[in-house]
Amino acid sequence: MKKQIIALAMMAGLGFTSGARAQGTISTGHADIFGLGFFAPDELELLIHAEDGMDEVELDPALTTIQVNAGGYVLRPPGASFDFLGASGTSLWILPQSETEASNRGVLFAGIGTEEVDPVEWGFGNPITITLLNIVSAPAGGNFFLWKDDEFGEPTQFMNSTDLGTYNSVAQDAGGHEHYNWGFTAEGIYEIEFEATGTPDGGSPLSSGVQTYTFNVVPEPSTYALLGLSAGALALLRWRKRSRQS
Repeated sequence: MKKQIIALAMMAGLGFTSGARAQGTISTGHADIFGLGFFAPDELELLIHAEDGMDEVELDPALTTIQVNAGGYVLRPPGASFDFLGASGTSLWILPQSETEASNRGVLFAGIGTEEVDPVEWGFGNPITITLLNIVSAPAGGNFFLWKDDEFGEPTQFMNSTDLGTYNSVAQDAGGHEHYNWGFTAEGIYEIEFEATGTPDGGSPLSSGVQTYTFNVVPEPSTYALLGLSAGALALLRWRKRSRQS
């Protein structure tokens, strides 16, 4: 298996900490949340490919947290085509498909990369499919969506945790790179199981095995402000109490 690069020198740039088991968080810049690799004849790999300056770091999903920063908070767009996300105007956190929007919001620009799957080795016209298998855990009211907006802003669904019978997978040819909208309906920790599958030319069907991804959706900015206000009020109350006692 190709060595997974989780080097200490790169951990600092990606906000990683070291310990008995390397753990870390990615929250800004560019990363392929689904980073595919193929090692002929029979190994299909599903990792996270994150950029650290000019270098690419391969991360084990089991040891990585993908953070959706507060800047990802939006209200659900109007229009019936977005009804799959919930009622119009309800809270939503997104990692947008637009690099400019992701940068302006201070959130991760998240994609799907199959560049490391050589089309000559794998074969042309043999897509690799990533399937959402299961929501292991999620906050109350927490749902996950993966969709892509066309040039007119109309969405096409690929994954929808409220309708896995219809929208549970996304497929991509070898040697490709695409960006999508990654949406969440509540703040908190999500653990989601995914699997990559595909069949190379002249080979047997392959699986990456099940990978559990962890997403941390942080509170909207106003919630942070309220938390700060509450903490400040509590500190003031304690100061006054100590002043009376002295």
